[in-house]
Amino acid sequence: MRVAWALLFVLGVACSDPAPLRPQSGSPTSEHPRTWALLISGGGRPAINYQSHLLHVRELIDLLIASGVPRKRIVVFASDGADPEPDLAVRDVQAAPDFWLIDGLRIAQELKPKLRYENSEISGMSVRPATREALNRWVEEEAPRLAPGDTLLIYVTDHGTKNRLDLDNNAITLWGEELSVNEFKQLIARLPQQVRVVALMSQCFSGSFANAMYDMDEPDRTSGQVCGYYSSNARRRAYGCYAENRGRSNVGHSFRFFEALRVHGDLVGAHGRVLLTDRTPDVPNRTSDYYLERLLRARASRRGMNPDHLVDELLEEAVRQESKHALQFAQIDHIGQAFGSFSPRSLRELEQRAREIPGLGKQLRAHARRWKTALDDLKRENLDRFFEVYPGWRDYLKAEVVRDLEQDEKRRLKRSFLEDLAAFTRLDIDTRDRLHALRTIATEAEMASYRMDVRRAAVLRIRALLTRIAGLVYLDRSRNRSVRAEFETLEQCEALELGTKPDSSARERGLPPPFPPLVDESELLAAVLPGWMGIEFRPVRPKLREQLQLERGSIRVTKVIPGSPAERAGILTRDIVVGPPRAPFVERHQIREWVMTSVVGEVRRLVVLRDKGRKVVTIEVGAAPI
Repeated sequence: MRVAWALLFVLGVACSDPAPLRPQSGSPTSEHPRTWALLISGGGRPAINYQSHLLHVRELIDLLIASGVPRKRIVVFASDGADPEPDLAVRDVQAAPDFWLIDGLRIAQELKPKLRYENSEISGMSVRPATREALNRWVEEEAPRLAPGDTLLIYVTDHGTKNRLDLDNNAITLWGEELSVNEFKQLIARLPQQVRVVALMSQCFSGSFANAMYDMDEPDRTSGQVCGYYSSNARRRAYGCYAENRGRSNVGHSFRFFEALRVHGDLVGAHGRVLLTDRTPDVPNRTSDYYLERLLRARASRRGMNPDHLVDELLEEAVRQESKHALQFAQIDHIGQAFGSFSPRSLRELEQRAREIPGLGKQLRAHARRWKTALDDLKRENLDRFFEVYPGWRDYLKAEVVRDLEQDEKRRLKRSFLEDLAAFTRLDIDTRDRLHALRTIATEAEMASYRMDVRRAAVLRIRALLTRIAGLVYLDRSRNRSVRAEFETLEQCEALELGTKPDSSARERGLPPPFPPLVDESELLAAVLPGWMGIEFRPVRPKLREQLQLERGSIRVTKVIPGSPAERAGILTRDIVVGPPRAPFVERHQIREWVMTSVVGEVRRLVVLRDKGRKVVTIEVGAAPI
């Protein structure tokens, strides 16, 4: 906790009392430098033009206006612009608390809130189409009003595409078209001289746009007038671009960045806070990070060495002068604390400590899928029993009936149905308890799997900070004044301040709670480890089941995995498994839950039919493989 408060204090000192937006020292300025904002929400097409995109734009407009930027200097390019045709995909929030009883089943698809389409509108603002033509028209007709010393903030939300042939030239998704890095550079090259361009980009693969800092005519030089902040590197998707953030609200780089801006009032402080508070698999980075990394790669190439080895060589010197890099090391320490992992001082240590994360994540994902399958099996059985008791509900819920209902009628039907289903489930104590147990373990495994994805992103965040520290050491050593000057102007470019008053109450709320330590995740992995016997199966056909007087849960073995517990127990393909002695399986796929909830190493017995004879096999339950 002491580390957290120390870091918050460091960030607070570094970013306190933000002044109004102002030009960079040493650059030609107009008498009254101004800030302009160009907001792009391309959307692509209606079906993937998510509501969260428009929420991003609206929130940033509010923030800019509060900071003193007038509406007339904020320009919005969103989807199809002023066209009144619906272009925005909106899904109502799923509010029914008992919906989980059918979630994942076919019936849920009809009862879930459906996508509906609305027109993109922003109160008090005109919306232009997010097209290359409209952007070019703005540059030609309106951008000339920008004066030397002015700042143009360019914001992009959520959809982007990766150029697999050239990761330095990824693209922003516009409305039915794209804008590549090279096209973006050509666009901003037409702005008036000495206009600072600061990008804030949350789209997938956005880190590629750090290349916009390099001059068109001199691809290895930067003027320091173009810089930016990005939600991901050139290879990674941004979490915010997923459809409605998997049902989560206000999640992702944009929302965290806006929240941080209200705390600090400037982009540098906001970026530092996002590194600590963003609990998604995003990897926030900025132009100066990319500049230093490229500088070190070039130096390593000239020396014929691995870039990571050069970084670690420079980090050794940084550790000896740790106080000089206190902010970056404090950020690393807190990221380590926040994500329950580690606080390395070298890339070698980072790789060693992070080595187990991908494997843990892979196992947890596999186990989560298995537990969800078992849960869905039991939900399906519970629903079938409900329909047997209340057959009228089956008619009410036929797909062709539900599809014709108005939204209000569908909501009332869903509410009434779920109330009856929940009441029915509560009366069957055994099924109720099994459902809750499976749901708990499936949720724990899924959440832990997600945390491992975020931890992998945290490793990349730490890696970027370590590389940044090494780059700063290299610059201190360097006699190349032009390189040092380029870096300093980039940092000045990034230091965009807003005139908003920092929100002290938000600062007092502190940081989100930390992840469990990695050792706890390893223990959780053991707790969610399902039992395994190693067969594939299908239910016995009703006619044969009737002939043999078998219960509904009997299954036919279709495959025995070589080397599995089932093979060692002598189970063969085409065997019919009835269930444990005196307790035959009565539900389809019940064998899955029976095996998964068995303790690994436990010896259990099963009745098997083979050649019309019965036999009892003894099986030692194994651990589920990946």
